Amino acid sequence: MIDIEGLLRQIEQEAYEVEKHLHGHEKWMGAAAVANGEIHVADRLGPGIAPFALVSGNDAYNATWTQVMGSSDSPIQADVVEMDAHRALVTTTDSTEPFAIQFVPGESAGIAALIAAEDFTEFAYISATNNADSGISELMSKRIASGTKVWARCICIGQNAKTINLYIGIHEYER
Repeated sequence: MIDIEGLLRQIEQEAYEVEKHLHGHEKWMGAAAVANGEIHVADRLGPGIAPFALVSGNDAYNATWTQVMGSSDSPIQADVVEMDAHRALVTTTDSTEPFAIQFVPGESAGIAALIAAEDFTEFAYISATNNADSGISELMSKRIASGTKVWARCICIGQNAKTINLYIGIHEYER
């Protein structure tokens, strides 16, 4: 027998979560003006805040990850406990070949295990010109605890040492 009340509660909870996501605050992050190790690597978008620069490997993902969120970079709003990556604004590339960008949350020592477990998000990007004037790219990622470090890397298909520069838009969530 179907538990109608339980099903309705589940639907109501899902609708509530979607409503919070669609109508939550969004914050934009770039490379910290004055970074502090793995603690502070991202500042709010504003004057003097450069985009994060990701460099591809030789037709492969770069083996070196770029940290895009430090342990003290979130929460931004005091009463939030979780965050997720929501969008990316690519400012420039030095290739018009397709890029794929991966984001993984956690400590640097655990990245290989997270990649092996497919516990990361990725998106593709291609620029018609090196000016990358195609707008904002949507991202989908799971929520992670505020204060979690986040790392990124890229591949540029068929290319070596190509750069993509981007800002990251995040959502934060209250309890």
